[in-house]
Amino acid sequence: MSPDGSRGRDLTGRLLAGVDANVQRAIIAEAAPRILRPGQVLYRMDEPAEHLYLLLKGRVQLSRPVRSGREVLVSILVPGDAFGLICLLTRRACYMGTAEAMEAGEAMVWDQATVQRLARQYPQLTANALTVAVGMVAQFAARHEALIDASAPERLARALSALGMQSGTRSADGIDVRIKNEQLAALADVSTFTASRQLQQWEREGAVKKRRGAVRIVDPDGLLPH
Repeated sequence: MSPDGSRGRDLTGRLLAGVDANVQRAIIAEAAPRILRPGQVLYRMDEPAEHLYLLLKGRVQLSRPVRSGREVLVSILVPGDAFGLICLLTRRACYMGTAEAMEAGEAMVWDQATVQRLARQYPQLTANALTVAVGMVAQFAARHEALIDASAPERLARALSALGMQSGTRSADGIDVRIKNEQLAALADVSTFTASRQLQQWEREGAVKKRRGAVRIVDPDGLLPH
């Protein structure tokens, strides 16, 4: 696994999957590289969707504001993930959430006119973007189902395990996941207090080791309900 959590995968990810290598190079040549700073907001919810992003390094969080003014974490993106896909639809589309860099990183960026032209020229690009979007919908549907049908510890276990598979870094005695209590709580749809209490219980049972801003999964089976 690479240090940035990409697991050594092709960083063009699903966006360019199945696209001929020469076509991939042509599409990538149309992108502008962008360095991401920690805390940099790439776009906000309801702003005109003017760019499509492909993350190469670092992590980006997607969130949505609620009536209280708080931002609710929706997803954490890792290298190989594409976002801002809605700009493929129409020239008047707006972003459906806020994208913020969680750490220093890099991305490839296409402006809307360019990516729409490329989509017309290479239909596989549109098909891949639709596949990515459907995958996100399925993820949110599963999360909603878990909110109805799963206990708080089960939702936390699912969220932590998914993060471990998605972006965890293998260590000598487990898998390290960079995540704060409040972020994990948001992904599992529980309170920060509940997440903290459950992590403490798992730590007492030897399933995890907690440190500031990270969790080491020592025994994945230990996260399962007894």
